[in-house]
Amino acid sequence: MSAGAGGAGRLTALLAVTFLAFVNYAAMLPVVPMWASVAGAASLSVGMTTGSMMAATVLTQLTAPWLFRLLRLRPMMILGAVLLAVPTPAYLLSGDMSWILTITVVRGVGFALVVMAGATLVADLAGPGRLSSSASLYGAAAALPNLGALAGGVWVAQTWGFPVVFWVAGVAALLAAACARALPGTARGAFALAALADLRRVVAPVGLFLLTAAAFGAATTFLPLAGPGAAEASVALLVASVALLLGRLGSGVVGDRVRAGRMLVPTVLLAAAGLATLAAALRLSPALLPVGAAMLGAGFGACQNDSFVTTVQRLGPTRTAPASTVWNAAYDGGLGLGAVVLGWVIGGAGYGSAFLVMALSITGLALTIRLAGSRRSQR
Repeated sequence: MSAGAGGAGRLTALLAVTFLAFVNYAAMLPVVPMWASVAGAASLSVGMTTGSMMAATVLTQLTAPWLFRLLRLRPMMILGAVLLAVPTPAYLLSGDMSWILTITVVRGVGFALVVMAGATLVADLAGPGRLSSSASLYGAAAALPNLGALAGGVWVAQTWGFPVVFWVAGVAALLAAACARALPGTARGAFALAALADLRRVVAPVGLFLLTAAAFGAATTFLPLAGPGAAEASVALLVASVALLLGRLGSGVVGDRVRAGRMLVPTVLLAAAGLATLAAALRLSPALLPVGAAMLGAGFGACQNDSFVTTVQRLGPTRTAPASTVWNAAYDGGLGLGAVVLGWVIGGAGYGSAFLVMALSITGLALTIRLAGSRRSQR
């Protein structure tokens, strides 16, 4: 696919679609758990709202070989945006958990279609030697909505009410569907299946990235419910969003100059340190909330870009579709897994201890993955 003037215009269209679709996603990420909590759901059920969204997303991504044969990338993006948009205001019809989870699953399918088509397109539209910087722009378009929607959704829901958030998020995704008409009309993702030996080469970057996603998913789901006031929680989420964006953009600049994969372990450890700092903030002083949020967001953002580029490079240019699908599955699965696991731990340990336990667990797993990778490279 051409990466000249036409490719640049199509990349701009992709960035616009991604931004609008992620406004819906980012606004709903903390607000749906809040809606469930207001309706009386327990902590595990609250975590399941994020978990069900991401489970539906990952399960849809597992059908990628069939979906890429069935749909071209533009219709896939349009359908995904519509499935994100239309059900969102329907949350208002009931606070029953079965209804909330049903709506969330439908949105999860739509989100999967958006990210699969988007990540495949950005890899195809990137010019020679521009994969890392193009991926960082795509990541910025996905991260920018967090600046307003992630933190703002919480504040608006608590100040003006849930209906405003649900309707605005629904309209944003509908606009994404409209903008998707400017995407390439003939592009189809070529899902060349990777051999098992090739997939083993991406276990480390994908696994490390999953850990940072789990940390971020846990924090965004439960921080608004953990005790700080609406203002403190909103500020912390805003700081995390800014740090995420800066981390991803910074990683893109550095990534075109150094070997992909070098930033993975440090960024995971930074995200884990952010979780530990949030735990200290909940136990000791709310003044530490922005510090922990900044560390968490920066670690997650930088790991996003480096892990994506590493995965694409290790699978090769003929497998951009499976590479983006594997990476997105780690992103979405990690967000959901982190929310469910933290919700389960909170039930027995409380918020502060649960955040600390998760931080220590992520640190241990990251070091284990790094050690295993070092041993394999020495053989």
